[in-house]
Amino acid sequence: MSAVEQELLGKVKERIDLIEPTTGKLFFEHKDELVFCKPHLLPLKSQALERLEAMHRETARHLQKKRTTRNSTDNTNKAGGSE
Repeated sequence: MSAVEQELLGKVKERIDLIEPTTGKLFFEHKDELVFCKPHLLPLKSQALERLEAMHRETARHLQKKRTTRNSTDNTNKAGGSE
């Protein structure tokens, strides 16, 4: 037993008169400090929402790519037709 535990037990004995049973087992456990669990991190977004956002970004990229290729082909057609 550590000195702190002995001191705490001494204070408890001063304030409380212990009645010990004549038969059976006597069990006393004193926990003087709290034990905290490791914090669990929860995702802010669900996996389904992340997949939907990824699909949205992918379709936006495809549309942007189509627009740029269409604009470049339109520009080449206009340049070729005016000559």
